[in-house]
Amino acid sequence: MKAKIDRRSQYTRNAIKDAFLALLEKNHFDSISVAAVCREADVGRSTFYSHYDTLMDVIDELADDAIQATVRPEGNPFDSIHELAALLQKDTRETDELNSLMLRLPVCQRVADDPKYRPLFRDPFISDYLLMQIYRREKKHMLPYLLKQGLSEAEASALFLFLVSGAFAVNRDYDWQKDDAWIRTQRVLMTFVDGGYKAINHSEKRTLS
Repeated sequence: MKAKIDRRSQYTRNAIKDAFLALLEKNHFDSISVAAVCREADVGRSTFYSHYDTLMDVIDELADDAIQATVRPEGNPFDSIHELAALLQKDTRETDELNSLMLRLPVCQRVADDPKYRPLFRDPFISDYLLMQIYRREKKHMLPYLLKQGLSEAEASALFLFLVSGAFAVNRDYDWQKDDAWIRTQRVLMTFVDGGYKAINHSEKRTLS
């Protein structure tokens, strides 16, 4: 991907990315061409190629934008899951509680919250690609906490991939809408994940003793 971005270049890149997202609203990725993006963005092909080598570079940059726009919970992510599981058990839910709930969700659950980026997650090819991008980028934040439980790196990586893939699949099935049905589903899933993490933690303590 080309480097060194000034203000004018950033404006052009944003126009290209917005054009790509607009086309993706009504078309599958495999039917979108560089020429179509250029027409939508009102730029020439030479302009496109002065900023990106391929459409996959556009997707990668949009993935960066979406992830960077998603606030990551501070501290131990499994503490956040424990708090989230407890919060989901409550029957009443005020606006502040919902906001608190959303902030405790892992990045893989919230990265498509911005409607701007949602077309990326609705396309079959791109969504699978983004899933692996999210997994690779968030892995460094999650693995240290799993490794502390006595898991090997391979085991920790497999468990995190399982969690990311499952959360991603459920959110995609709900079309990334967080309604009452989604909240009820999350209550089950987060209780399950929290219980599993506690079981691993307990097993490791028992082994050490």
